Amino acid sequence: MMKSEAIQKIKENNYKITPQRELILDIMLNTQRYLSVKEIYEKVKEIFPQVSIDTVYRNLSLLKKINIIVEVKICSNVMYEVQKDLHGHVMRCLQCGKIYELNMCPLDLFIDQIKDFHIVDHKIEITGYCKECINHNKNIL
Repeated sequence: MMKSEAIQKIKENNYKITPQRELILDIMLNTQRYLSVKEIYEKVKEIFPQVSIDTVYRNLSLLKKINIIVEVKICSNVMYEVQKDLHGHVMRCLQCGKIYELNMCPLDLFIDQIKDFHIVDHKIEITGYCKECINHNKNIL
């Protein structure tokens, strides 16, 4: 999604483009991974030191409501990402918590074997240890 599309969507839904909302939008559009509320809040706070976390929550809720961002629950963490045309699947490092997006859908590998079932949605999360964590801690494996 482009920034101009997101701004148009906000305006079409009769909401204003506030400086904080635009900054949150910029943060989301310029990050190619899932972000937590805390990460977004810390980035917004760099520009608007007096911003409250409630403001960030309200803006994320609005952007989610009008389908600009999506909310996903990865283990016990709620994360946000810009709405994509395609769904995504992730790998999450159990050591550092980094999330890596898969560039394919694992379900495609065996979808032909699923009979008599209409799939509406699916989420695939693979957990393990990233290369960095393995290199720093040889005892992981």
